[in-house]
Amino acid sequence: EPKEAEDVTHSDPGTPLGEYMRNFWQPVCLSDQLKDVPRAIRIMGENLVAFRDKSGRVGVLHRHCCHRGASLEFGIIQDRGIRCCYHGMKIDVDGTILDAPAETDRGTRMRQVVAQGAYPAFERDGLVFAYMGPPEAMPPRPNWDAFEKKGDTELVPFTNVFPCNWLQVLDNICDQMHTYALHNMPLL
Repeated sequence: EPKEAEDVTHSDPGTPLGEYMRNFWQPVCLSDQLKDVPRAIRIMGENLVAFRDKSGRVGVLHRHCCHRGASLEFGIIQDRGIRCCYHGMKIDVDGTILDAPAETDRGTRMRQVVAQGAYPAFERDGLVFAYMGPPEAMPPRPNWDAFEKKGDTELVPFTNVFPCNWLQVLDNICDQMHTYALHNMPLL
């Protein structure tokens, strides 16, 4: 049995592929998955939470609160940002601490030295994109030809979750006929 080529199949932080892929905007979830509660996601080996605050801004944050580690997937979406369910820390979409009710100064001192891990994010055509690489290397938002709409064409995003690595998915995208045979067996 051939050995897995980990350098092109593993995308966790610190791996060659993971560090390379972080230099590009990545789709992390569908826009319509962001409802009235935060959404836990796992992208390139990182546990994150995606949400849309009540003002319509999208945030992609490290899942565990920088204060005491509670999961922000149980956070409360605010007009601006998200509030941790554990001590009420209010965090903006860029990771800035807006309020810390458990602190006597409501977080004034804390926000000078602590921030929630956050990635820049935006929405386009039903997808939420995040940039997970070094801030100084952040490229412009993508404007791929796949976003161009001709006539009455409508872009309809969808998601499939498969227990495999990204390279196996990419390899099968090229072979569109396999979906007819493999995923529609009753038709054969």
